[in-house]
Amino acid sequence: MKRLWGLAALVLLIAACTGTQEPPLELLLAVGEGEQVVFYPAGTEPAAALGSWDLGATVLDLARPAGETRLWVLVPDALRAYPLAGVDVDQAPPAAPPTVELPLGTVCGAGTLQVGENHLLVDCGASGVWTVALANPALEPVDRSGDPEGTRYLLGPDDRVVRLRPGLQKFTLVYPNPPGDPIEHEVGGLVTVEALAADWDRQQRLGIAVDRLSDVVLYTWEAGSSDAPVYRGPALALSGLRWIRPLPSGWLVAADSGYALRRSGQDDLLRNGDFRDAVITPDDYAYLVGPGRLLVLDLLDPNLSEHNRLAGGQARAVAYLPAGP
Repeated sequence: MKRLWGLAALVLLIAACTGTQEPPLELLLAVGEGEQVVFYPAGTEPAAALGSWDLGATVLDLARPAGETRLWVLVPDALRAYPLAGVDVDQAPPAAPPTVELPLGTVCGAGTLQVGENHLLVDCGASGVWTVALANPALEPVDRSGDPEGTRYLLGPDDRVVRLRPGLQKFTLVYPNPPGDPIEHEVGGLVTVEALAADWDRQQRLGIAVDRLSDVVLYTWEAGSSDAPVYRGPALALSGLRWIRPLPSGWLVAADSGYALRRSGQDDLLRNGDFRDAVITPDDYAYLVGPGRLLVLDLLDPNLSEHNRLAGGQARAVAYLPAGP
């Protein structure tokens, strides 16, 4: 009997050291693939799609705010919300007409959705930027007067709009807290600001990725600090910056040339791959999607082994759905 208990303890110790998490949370993945939302079970094991919704319009991005029983879908001419009548990990949610449809009044070629506390941010670049209250959905245009082309927007405290303004050899962070008297930090010394991406982490820090044509550099900033964003070297051997996502302790950055993971106290990990979007689930798995691929990373695994799964050839957006009523 003592030997059995010893073996059980050894198994638990090995699991703790390798970072394996068994089993993952019961989640469903929603992936935008062309004009469909395709549903896959979460986890590292290979699994076929459980079903799909045909929306009749190209899916640009997906969002499922915490506590929401709706899946928000951005298509080129509208923002829609589809009801989720209970999520089962073994089957796709039943298809139903959208309960909310907000026409954009323009064509959104490559838009994104961002989830705030009680709002969504719809960013269609030059075509328009809006906020949407979840409790009473309506498109509220963001005032972009004074913002140069290429300004990036994100939602900060109380869903106020934070701005990253590009400039020649610099960028400017505009943080609207307190309201009416925003904090502004100009960060210079960059060769070229080709693209900017930003995201909050779990400690209300802002991670900023800047593309300098030949590489990508990272900055971090404590929310509301009077100090300017701090450069976190070394530079990443990436080009063609796409997006940045917060990790439990670090950042996941994707570009045309591949993706990189920067984690506290560890060397940067650079890998190849064409990934258009990613989501980090509460159990610390990362799901990256791109044409034909659904890549899963266990972020607690020190080796960060890649678990490759198949997705549709037009996969470009991903959200996760908790199972339950």
